[in-house]
Amino acid sequence: MPYLNNKKSILETLMNHPESAKRLWIEAGYEAVSDEVIKEAKKQGVSFRVISKEEFSKKFRDVKSHLCLERDEVSYADPDVFIGDVGLMKSPLVCAFDGLYDPQNLGNIVRTAACFGVDAVIIPKDRSCGITQTVIGVSRGAVEHVKVVRVVNLARYLDSLKEAGLFCYGLDERASTPVWNADLKGPVCLVFGAEEGLRRLTREKCDQLFRVPTEDSFPSLNVATAFAVAVGEARRQRAK
Repeated sequence: MPYLNNKKSILETLMNHPESAKRLWIEAGYEAVSDEVIKEAKKQGVSFRVISKEEFSKKFRDVKSHLCLERDEVSYADPDVFIGDVGLMKSPLVCAFDGLYDPQNLGNIVRTAACFGVDAVIIPKDRSCGITQTVIGVSRGAVEHVKVVRVVNLARYLDSLKEAGLFCYGLDERASTPVWNADLKGPVCLVFGAEEGLRRLTREKCDQLFRVPTEDSFPSLNVATAFAVAVGEARRQRAK
């Protein structure tokens, strides 16, 4: 059974999805510093146990925290249901990734998505890592706030998003137009590539390509960083 060992992530799960929480484990001697979590567990009817340091170390090997929450696997949003939902939103902002293999990157992306109000993160089934314990931990509980949609064929899904009224804008370092010049106030899906960039078919599905301006001598941004810059710009435009 997967577990969380970050206090912030544990609280987010208990407060937002208590039905997925199974049991809270606390290392003896750390009840006081875990008081906020214990109170929330009691409030939500989630059982908890205090066990000795030896038992805790044996049960949760290599964990540096002193509390862990056993939980169900994180569920993904249904792709078909989301297409129906997104068509009813006023100005949805979603983001799709054409390959995302590093769970640290995905965790940071989901965390940033929650901070900037992104409605969903779309990832392919075969060219991306899933929501692992590393992703949950790095996101600091953001997986409880952002829909993650996993699709079989990203190119076809972009077509469905466009039929639902969204403009699909690809982020590519080879594009000539800066992302600052894009109109990101309406219904938009921002599409990002893997380290090698957007694949040809994915690029062709995009309505327009933009780039995050960088130094010519070192133009390549980490995908999580490029994502943060682009959605930050979208948030800035939408705040006007």
